[in-house]
Amino acid sequence: MRLSTSTNIMEDAEKVFDVISVEECISACAEVGYEYIDMNLAGQGRPGMPLTRDDWMDWAHRIRGLGDELGVEFKQSHCYFYNSGDLTIPNRDYHEELVRRSIIASGILGVEWMVMHPANIKDEVWYSYEKSLKFNLDYHGPYIELAKKHDVGIALENLNEFGKNRRFCASPDELIELVDTINDPSVGICWDFGHGNISGVNQVEALRRIGKRLKATHVADNHGVSDEHLAPYYGNIDWKAMVSVLKEIGYDGDFAFEIQFFTDVLPANLRDDILAFTYKLGVHLLSL
Repeated sequence: MRLSTSTNIMEDAEKVFDVISVEECISACAEVGYEYIDMNLAGQGRPGMPLTRDDWMDWAHRIRGLGDELGVEFKQSHCYFYNSGDLTIPNRDYHEELVRRSIIASGILGVEWMVMHPANIKDEVWYSYEKSLKFNLDYHGPYIELAKKHDVGIALENLNEFGKNRRFCASPDELIELVDTINDPSVGICWDFGHGNISGVNQVEALRRIGKRLKATHVADNHGVSDEHLAPYYGNIDWKAMVSVLKEIGYDGDFAFEIQFFTDVLPANLRDDILAFTYKLGVHLLSL
């Protein structure tokens, strides 16, 4: 496994977005020892951010160049996302264009696996499994083909649910069925440990069931109530068991921190210290 972190680890300072640029984040991550970065294109797709600008491809090339200069590789990314299953959302073409740009930018960066969210479809009564499965097969098909043209794999992520808020692909079996129905080697699974914890999933058994379909991870802790995005050991997930099962199934991709709410309360001048701590924490976890 490769220790990695999402660029969202430094997107906010004292809860204010874009105080620290993504270029500064990548440089700081490299300085403390990170060799692999998960590019959070969702953050870069916010209004006014690089993915929304006319020169977005030039920006992606500049980021790739910075990574090459620093000896950092972008093996994993997170696609821009919105509630794609809600067909009433205005400006869908704008959102879909940012999804398209995420795929192309990932290809420029050299990303192996870009994470996408499955869509959740409700009917007049409740959550609809059948409609959700069909929508996702239809929706993701063209993007999978586009991603292939740019040498990018698509990793579909387990979502979280709590109480009566039923969501498609919070269940490992639904996620497995979606990926197996697509039946394409360029499509796999991203496992988000925080989502699994909120949903009450037996994550060890889920990962055993997922097996070789696992291509990416989102590593974050919580207390099983909300998606707190804390660093490991700050919630109630058993990380020794999580790392053990990843090694058991032969997972060799990114062990990627997605812990933005652990860091975003801090002022910018403290970020280098906390970043160094997260790297040491990741090295410890992978030694278990």
